[in-house]
Amino acid sequence: MLEQPGVGAVVVTYHPRPAYLENLAKLRDQVDQLIVVDNGSDESELRTLRMVRQRLNFTLLENGRNFGIGAALNRGVREAQQYGCRWVALFDQDSAVTDGFMAAMIEDFRTYSRERPILQIVPRYRDPETGMERPVSRFRDGGVFLTITSGSLFSVEAFEKCGLFEEDLFIYCVDDDYSLRIRKRGYYIGVSRQAVLLHQSGEPTSRRILGKAVSTKNYRPEIRYYYARNKVWILRRHARDFPRLIVPTLREFVSIPVKIALMEKQRWKKIRFFGRGLRDGVAGRMGPLKESA
Repeated sequence: MLEQPGVGAVVVTYHPRPAYLENLAKLRDQVDQLIVVDNGSDESELRTLRMVRQRLNFTLLENGRNFGIGAALNRGVREAQQYGCRWVALFDQDSAVTDGFMAAMIEDFRTYSRERPILQIVPRYRDPETGMERPVSRFRDGGVFLTITSGSLFSVEAFEKCGLFEEDLFIYCVDDDYSLRIRKRGYYIGVSRQAVLLHQSGEPTSRRILGKAVSTKNYRPEIRYYYARNKVWILRRHARDFPRLIVPTLREFVSIPVKIALMEKQRWKKIRFFGRGLRDGVAGRMGPLKESA
């Protein structure tokens, strides 16, 4: 356990593979409270989770069905608040902490806090297969602009000042929205100098097209829907305050379908879902996807 009391971690699970459960063991040793929120795994998977819970002594909250990442995170955060946690860290099920991760995150957070108001810090993200580190987007103050959920550490004050996560997004851009809400309130988002999280986004593949290396993440069709729809929502909600969002997002609305068409399987289904996401985003239709595109 950490010497600093009140450190909670929230992990959202969804049909977890057995290998992912080892990530819980690595994390459990570094926090005071581990809260696992399951978003609709089947009974066999839940039985395994319950057995692991007995071995590792963590809180398991079973949603019964997939309520989306925002709702699952909110349930976990509220539970951490009930435990009196001063710090809350959020994780995807497939992310693995390295030795000393949480202590390093808190140490770096406190270092930043001596110089500026800060509510969130993110680790260095390393791909477990390639060993390459993922760059972070930078704000004008040198801190982070847009974050990803997994590995983020918040002081509990963040949820008191900025509220909880936006559940209508369901999945994707929940982290973008929260980063921008923190930034709107004038708070800093730091990046740890020491802490490393092993994390891979999607199942990326690369190919050379016209002599240039091009990569794509091979997301499922429904993920392509949420990505497109929620990126439109982000522009509608935040572009006035952060106009730098506009050009890169519009560029993605063109480049992503092209990459799908050239490099991915189920290409036409994914493109249909992506197009529907754009239409629903413009129309303001939010929440879970209820029918096939």
